[in-house]
Parts: sequence; structure tokens; C-alpha cells
Amino acid sequence: MRPDIPFKEYAKETTRDVYFVVEPIASKIEAGEIDDARNMLARLTLWFLDQIEAGKLEPWKARNAYFLLNIYLIDNYPGDILGEEAHELIYEGTLLHEYGKDFGPDIGYMRELAERISEAM
Repeated sequence: MRPDIPFKEYAKETTRDVYFVVEPIASKIEAGEIDDARNMLARLTLWFLDQIEAGKLEPWKARNAYFLLNIYLIDNYPGDILGEEAHELIYEGTLLHEYGKDFGPDIGYMRELAERISEAM
């Protein structure tokens, strides 16, 4: 994945840290290693949730990683290349900037999805 294409405009608003988090997952997808990409997404999600719940990570920072991954997938792969559970997980992750609000992400559901994906590996 190259941060300048197709994310040129998004790159202006996104820190390099987000690219460093998403790039290994994108590389696995590009190599056709879908199970590895799904596993990495699940582990990353569990780590994000632990850090957010411990107050060590601001939810919007994790949200940016899911948002970038979502854009990458939409721009490059039709359908659910990672499977329905992974795409639901990514969708919930794009709502993390609303963490703690009634209409925010369902953290319990995110954890459940991530654990289900991990167990399937």
C-alpha cells in the first residue's frame, strides 16, 4: 500500500502512525494472505480496545486506522474480501470517535467479532 495513492487527500489529515498500523494488513491482503490479514485485524482490534478502555489511547486515533483500512478496501477490492465479520469489525471501528456515546460503537460486539475471527484461525 502506498500512502500517496489512492489516499492522497486523506494523507494530508492522517498521521504516518496510521499508515504504519494499516500497511501490514494491506500488505497481507495484496499478497493474498487473507487469513493472516484477518488475524492481524483481530489482534489489532483487541489491542486497541484494551488500550482505549485503559485510557491509554484516544478512540479517534484508533478510528483513523479503521477508516483508512476501509477506504483502502473500497478503493481496491470489491465485496467482502476479508469476510463479513471483518467488515463489520471495520465498520464498528470507524465509529470509535463516538466512543462512550449512545450512538457510538458497540465495544462488546467489536471484541466478540475480533475473538471470533481469532478463534477461526
